[in-house]
Amino acid sequence: MKATIVLGGNMYDDSTIEHFLKDAADIGYEGVEIRGVGELKDGHISQERAEQIKGLLDGYKLIPTNLSLFAGGFACNTDEENEAEVLKWERYLNFASTIGCGMMRLNPGFQHSDEVSKEDFARAVKWFQKCADLANERNIKAVIEMHHGTLCDTAESSIAFVEAVGRSNVGLILDPVNLYQVPTEYGIETIKRLKPYLYNVHIKDIVELKGDQYPWAFEYSDYVPHIGRYHRVIAKKNNNEERYYCHRLINQGGIDWYEVFRGLEQIEYSGLLTIESVSKPGSDLPVHTELAQQCYKDLQHLLTTIKPNVNV
Repeated sequence: MKATIVLGGNMYDDSTIEHFLKDAADIGYEGVEIRGVGELKDGHISQERAEQIKGLLDGYKLIPTNLSLFAGGFACNTDEENEAEVLKWERYLNFASTIGCGMMRLNPGFQHSDEVSKEDFARAVKWFQKCADLANERNIKAVIEMHHGTLCDTAESSIAFVEAVGRSNVGLILDPVNLYQVPTEYGIETIKRLKPYLYNVHIKDIVELKGDQYPWAFEYSDYVPHIGRYHRVIAKKNNNEERYYCHRLINQGGIDWYEVFRGLEQIEYSGLLTIESVSKPGSDLPVHTELAQQCYKDLQHLLTTIKPNVNV
């Protein structure tokens, strides 16, 4: 599989860009997915700082593959709020253009696809189109991360939204962990359906627990506490089900990564493979450099041990 191996910034949210980029280069990653948090939150980045980051990327010979942004949320916003999101998007477009990044994540709305109204869906399409057109002027892609609790929480809903937007620079990020939490399919047949739209694959792992006894368990709950810091979230109606998960090292959780990589091989995927593992100081997982090193080894192991499907 000829894909670009990328280090995502999730595990460095509490550190610095300098630390993140140095580790990525030292370990052997080809590219980095830069997060829109910390000093980059809301896109208020000076031209001087953008050029400094560009210099670091060039010096380390790292490709800035994607900006993982908390921008959009259009279905759940007022028009005034969506105007502000477009302005934020434009600020990030300036940053992306300076550092040479050709892809930016944009969220259509944290509302379940089977509960969104026609009016809210149409609003999300309209504002997403505005942002996609602005990105296209810079030769930048606007990508949607398939995510539980959003308009794009299944293959069907994701494809429907991309086709409704109808822009050639709009595509998808497959994140099996997010689909595992819906729960919905993320395997070979799903990947075949996603082939025309797929630009990026996020790689991490979690496992569902029986309860909340594990100290680092987190509740599903539409990610309201986490995502609510960045987007308005409309939680699922009448949802009284309690589900708990915890983070695991890649291929040590609930995701069948062999199934995923067999699917990617079958569609001859040549896009991005982006490590997006998560940990926090004090948890059972390592942090920062140690986690980035372990994830790189885990991904290389998967890529070298994948068994082709004899029925292809």
